[in-house]
Amino acid sequence: GSGRRGGGGVRSAVVTTRPRFGLALAYTAVCIIWGSTYLAIKVGLASFDPFFFAGLRYLLAASIGYVLVRWRGVRFAGSFRQWIPAFAVGVLFVAVCNGAVFWSETRLDSGFTALLITAAPLWTAALAPLTPGEGKLSPTAWGGVVAGFVGTVLLIEPWRSGHVELVAALVVEGSAVVWAATSLWVRVLRERYHPFALTVAQMASGAAVLLTVAAVRGRTLVGPLTPEAVAALGFLVVFGSLVAFGSYFYLLNHWDASRVATSTYINPVVALVLGAALLGEQVSWNMVVGVAVVLAGVAVVLREQRAAAAH
Repeated sequence: GSGRRGGGGVRSAVVTTRPRFGLALAYTAVCIIWGSTYLAIKVGLASFDPFFFAGLRYLLAASIGYVLVRWRGVRFAGSFRQWIPAFAVGVLFVAVCNGAVFWSETRLDSGFTALLITAAPLWTAALAPLTPGEGKLSPTAWGGVVAGFVGTVLLIEPWRSGHVELVAALVVEGSAVVWAATSLWVRVLRERYHPFALTVAQMASGAAVLLTVAAVRGRTLVGPLTPEAVAALGFLVVFGSLVAFGSYFYLLNHWDASRVATSTYINPVVALVLGAALLGEQVSWNMVVGVAVVLAGVAVVLREQRAAAAH
């Protein structure tokens, strides 16, 4: 609800319906947009070098985001030194994790890459007991973590993969570990910064590192610049970065984190369907079984975390 009580039944209905519609719209945006970013990355990689592509995406998103947050009256208060942790988070989240995904998609299908990312909540749960202030996992939650990791092994199929594909898959899985550890760190840091200011700072520092890597490699384009690649870049900047992050923070302001995290189940399905329908990517039974086991493990972990938070 909005916290306001109207004088009549009609007004009350309008007041309560608007937030519900907004939350439903935001949740749909997070599910669909973040699920479709893997397809957009794959399309753009036909023209762009992966590190230049990722860096350009976040440079443009940070520039537009900075203008928007300043227009909304958000201030970047404090000295440069106070913002160093925020920049460090951006290097890990954007440069390391997203850079790894962009690079890996030069070797892996977009849908398969999205499936590998589904293990991120499991890594977060497994690393949480090592983080000050985070609760311990119950035996049932640990069972969910183990089940999820078994599903990840089924997905990667190390006994059947070629050398290059296996390396790329392990890089994606490594990025999920870094993402999980950084997410736990952000929980400690987030009170210091406005969430949108933190997002812009992260995108800016990550973009700087990615574009530096691209400059050292001396590569920007790997093929002709096509309208499809430009459209993919625009989608990632406007929707994949600004709209999705805005929707994500809006949801976190109204729902608990476990409820928001249920989008984890839908993102890979969207990515898999889009990859198969639009790019002709193959979907094997092994992938279906593997991701089902991973998501079952994630469901157990989220249920246990929600139960623990209620006590």
